[in-house]
Amino acid sequence: MKKKLIKLLICCIVIPGGLWAFIINFGSNLPERYEETMGLDIPMPEPKQGYEIIYPEVIKTSNPNYTASFYYLSEKRQVIYRYDAARYLELQGENCEGLIWYHDQAKNIHTRIDKIFFTHDRLPKFNYYNPGKDYIGIPTDDMSAVPFSIDGGKTFYVGEVTDFAANPSEQVERFIGVDDNPLTLQFNDVKKSTMEGFINTVTISGNTGYFILKNDVLFGETAFYERIGLNPRQSYHSLNGVIDTQTNINLYLNGEHLKEVQLFGRYWEIYYKPAYIERITDARNIKLEPYQGWDKIRCEIGAEK
Repeated sequence: MKKKLIKLLICCIVIPGGLWAFIINFGSNLPERYEETMGLDIPMPEPKQGYEIIYPEVIKTSNPNYTASFYYLSEKRQVIYRYDAARYLELQGENCEGLIWYHDQAKNIHTRIDKIFFTHDRLPKFNYYNPGKDYIGIPTDDMSAVPFSIDGGKTFYVGEVTDFAANPSEQVERFIGVDDNPLTLQFNDVKKSTMEGFINTVTISGNTGYFILKNDVLFGETAFYERIGLNPRQSYHSLNGVIDTQTNINLYLNGEHLKEVQLFGRYWEIYYKPAYIERITDARNIKLEPYQGWDKIRCEIGAEK
């Protein structure tokens, strides 16, 4: 019995312990530890004279199948739009695809919009006007993005058209970016600290853009330009989604037919105010004269220099 216990002790403890010590000692003496090994190097694109290498974060599209790992961006450019004698847009790249530059010669502003890669199909085909000097919006033809600036072209951010408001570009008559007077509006709000209701007063910028459609107006919200610690944000909404004011408010409050109601977030109530609706409706009647700019963004394949 005693011999069996000794054999069992050797089999269960001594032998496994010895094997473990051998493995640890052998592994520590290997010339190259596993955790120190390096993977295969990813081949880097070769530089090409006259081209800049850009990477996916600036050439992503709405279709992931069209996103390349890198892209050779030509240094060649062509003017694709003029706002006036001093302000204009250039497209850097060949075959009408690349990145857009905004220029204001009078103020020495030269800004490349790196966040949106424009192809020939994404350049807007509808009429385009931007008499505003502080607000500049440059929509894509498919409405997948609206690069915009609220500081006269020094900095650009990327706005969006909501799913509720999006329409085929064939229905867009024109886009217009304007500087307008601010609006001061009141709405019901709740204090987060006490959850008590109160009447909140906000002043929102009038500098924004509008898509004028045959049977609708899409307006860029301006309530989220000033966000503490965050970049300005802008979404485009449908006027048709707010035109029947009281009906939509009742639907929203009752939680009914929410798919048929355009949702705005915290400041949703201000978009139903008569003063706001009147301003959006009047966007269709904005007079462009005198306007020195072109009526459309134009790009000619092979015209880049």
